[in-house]
Amino acid sequence: MKVSKIKGTIDYFGREIKKYRYIEEVARNISKQFGYLEIQTPVFEATEVFARGVGEGTDIVNKEMYTFLDRSNKSLTLRPEGTAGVSRAYVENKMYVEPGLRKLFYFEQMFRCERPQAGRYRAFTQFGIEAIGPGSAYLDADVIYFAYLFLQKLGIKNVKVAINTIGSIAGRARYEEALKEYFSKHIENMCDDCKTRLEKNPLRILDCKVDAKSEIMANAPKIMDYLSEEDKDYFNKVLSSLDALGVNYVIEPKLVRGLDYYNNTVFEFIYDDESSNINGLTLLGGGRYNGLAKELDGPDTDAIGFGTGIERLILVMNELGVMPKFDESADACIITIGESTKLEGIRLTNYLRDLGLRCEIDYINHNLKPQFKLSDRVFAKKVFMKKLIIKTCIITLIIILAVTNLSVCYADGLTDISEIN
Repeated sequence: MKVSKIKGTIDYFGREIKKYRYIEEVARNISKQFGYLEIQTPVFEATEVFARGVGEGTDIVNKEMYTFLDRSNKSLTLRPEGTAGVSRAYVENKMYVEPGLRKLFYFEQMFRCERPQAGRYRAFTQFGIEAIGPGSAYLDADVIYFAYLFLQKLGIKNVKVAINTIGSIAGRARYEEALKEYFSKHIENMCDDCKTRLEKNPLRILDCKVDAKSEIMANAPKIMDYLSEEDKDYFNKVLSSLDALGVNYVIEPKLVRGLDYYNNTVFEFIYDDESSNINGLTLLGGGRYNGLAKELDGPDTDAIGFGTGIERLILVMNELGVMPKFDESADACIITIGESTKLEGIRLTNYLRDLGLRCEIDYINHNLKPQFKLSDRVFAKKVFMKKLIIKTCIITLIIILAVTNLSVCYADGLTDISEIN
């Protein structure tokens, strides 16, 4: 039986790992610019962290988590998203003791048992930020601008920024009751998922793909009718701040996000190219989640953040042709003649490595032809050919340096490796 990777997972190597690391580098650089510090949480948590944090009525908890029992029959879960684990760490490590805002970012692998499709995998990497502490409409706008600038730096410019508010915790509760009352009259004519969501998470009905264009959905209560004036003022301040920052957006009244912890501002960045097969793919999403720390037995703390899947970003960057051209050439390749010269060739190879060069040598062959083939495989562009006398042994060397123009040079009579420059 052939052993192969699990469906919905990826092996990263060669050029693909360079794409992955490039996005990571951009993510780390912009996090530094915005003052976010890295956090790493365990790859698995107690299941209750996600059940209480993400919400028992969500698709993630109900359908998508990889959950197992350890030897003491404690239920553990591979993390399906980053926010709940970061919030648990915030509470457990008493980060709230120091006043002010804690700005954290992560770049970690997540796991969801869902049907693989374009840009969606069972093991995937997520970059996310979390700003935990005193809330502000200006902070909301700054987090959205962070996401906007991050995608711009990657060359992903044709995106639609969708934004909405689902109100404060109290406003959201009023709206959920209105949705329950309305949809309960029509639920028999809706899909099975909507029937399940009616009691557990009525907001998620608005995100239904099956009944999205139905008359029932079109006539559903509107969130703005259930918000307080304070909630409306807060949202308007977010919008005016985005205007000042030059971020174009579209208000989507049915945008609710799929997790229980969200309140107030929610947003998504959606790939916008009608000619593309992946048009409409959500690249990044987030929002405010005041109260999550309290749900995890911590203080009643405001918070906002976003997450984005690296695999989706790679997919779009490939389509747009904005992935940089990575230099895959070696700085040097050492070629020796005869077995007696191989050891001195290895010495020279490692001397050049010590100087910071990427240097290659053929460890097996002594004939020139396979060694020249190695130089081709490492994309050499400039050739230096030298004869070197060390301990009465004559070594023929070819040093191939990765620069723009191909040339060949000779040098004889060198008696010490340090003379190579």
